[in-house]
Amino acid sequence: MSKLRIFIAIVVFILLILIGIFLPRIWNTHASNPKKDSGTPPKSAETEADTAYTFHEFEGLSAFLSKSLISDLKECFPVYLSRIEKPSITDITFLPEETQYPDTYTTQLFFLLSDDTRLPVRYRADLGVFLFGEEETEFTTKQQVYEQETDDSLPAVTSEEVENQQEGGLNDTGSKEVQP
Repeated sequence: MSKLRIFIAIVVFILLILIGIFLPRIWNTHASNPKKDSGTPPKSAETEADTAYTFHEFEGLSAFLSKSLISDLKECFPVYLSRIEKPSITDITFLPEETQYPDTYTTQLFFLLSDDTRLPVRYRADLGVFLFGEEETEFTTKQQVYEQETDDSLPAVTSEEVENQQEGGLNDTGSKEVQP
């Protein structure tokens, strides 16, 4: 009876290995080929009503920039294209294979516009800015200004008063001298 159990254990082990090899392959082929009659727009298309631009291959930007920076970049494109007076541009395609790192803090990205021109965009991480085009027109990412919180109930203290205080911040009035 123990030989039969060993044989069944070996057969089940082989089946589990085969399922572990072939099931992910089948799953990936079905996931990479979605049904085309679903009627949903592609994920790379911009769904906001205020812009008429279609962004292609922007999923590849996640390897280089965070999601918040990608959304900031998408917001900068309409402003830049209106400044350079190119209203005919409707499609912007990211070219991931041409991404470069000129220095430690800079990522240079390239985009193909619908009029078949290449647009270089540099992101300076140390400054938090996008530099568009060869002329490097600067666009900053969203910057938040924080108010300096102050507490007016605290007394004003000069540096001399601080030096005269103990390390804990209280006056040294109740200290008793220890005699040797």
